[in-house]
Amino acid sequence: MKIIILFIRTMDKLSNMKAFAQVAQTKSFAEAAIKLGLATSVVSKRVKDLEEFLGAQLFHRTTRRVNLTDTGYSYLEYVRKFLDELEEVEENIRHKTQKPIGEIKLAAPLSFGVKYLGPALSDYLNKYQDVSIKTFLSDRQIDLVEEGYDLSIRIGQLKDSSLISKKLSTCRRVVCGSPAYFAKHGRPEKPKDLMGHNCMSYTNLSDGKAWPFIIEGKKIWKSTSGRFYSDNGDLLCEAAIDGCGITLLPTFIVGKAVKRGDLEIILEDYEEPDFNIYAIYQNRRHLSTKVRTLIDYLSEYFKNGL
Repeated sequence: MKIIILFIRTMDKLSNMKAFAQVAQTKSFAEAAIKLGLATSVVSKRVKDLEEFLGAQLFHRTTRRVNLTDTGYSYLEYVRKFLDELEEVEENIRHKTQKPIGEIKLAAPLSFGVKYLGPALSDYLNKYQDVSIKTFLSDRQIDLVEEGYDLSIRIGQLKDSSLISKKLSTCRRVVCGSPAYFAKHGRPEKPKDLMGHNCMSYTNLSDGKAWPFIIEGKKIWKSTSGRFYSDNGDLLCEAAIDGCGITLLPTFIVGKAVKRGDLEIILEDYEEPDFNIYAIYQNRRHLSTKVRTLIDYLSEYFKNGL
């Protein structure tokens, strides 16, 4: 009898945790109830029971919105990892196999995702038939914990974080323009020669007002001026190909145009060192098989650089 009671209590706690995680994701008890196939009152009671068990408030509740408390944020990270691992273990037991199973939520920069992730993810999915992948492409730096992503791809210098990173590849950031533009306006030989040119800038890099160069061994930001600014590198690349001006972009965006001869790289002697492309995830100890295999696959796929 004691074992039965313990089992029931464990199942109740698991149900409460699932309700909490769903409310945290949807920020709504009503929406969480729809996704779980339960009444809103049931979901509300399960979260309340969990809060009483923990002796802590997990949500700030208003008539319009439900937001996590600081305690709720901390607890959510462990709950999500626990539920993900439990789901994978259950699926593996059902299938009597240890192969990756389940959905992976992946975030990546827009241009990188459009140009490179399609073939890479297609190859991975062909290899692992029981995995599905949901992607979110944006240059906005997402919060893996708050937004519920398993994995994110980030490019360049990483900020200090509790997240774990694995290097996937390297990339250059180059100054380039079309042969027609250089024939008409001249070819800059030094960073100072950019003055007077239409420097089309990526606004997420120093607000588009300066470009970084290595001059006499030091990183120097040189002010630039131009008439075209954008938060999308592909747009700037196309404008450069059309002869509108000079731009500074990573080779994963302009590399193919350079190989075709549509763009030419200049100021190579002043380039920054190659920068890295990383896979970012939350916790190595609780990394699921599906996420681990995807990280390893992308690392092998992109190992030769972009």
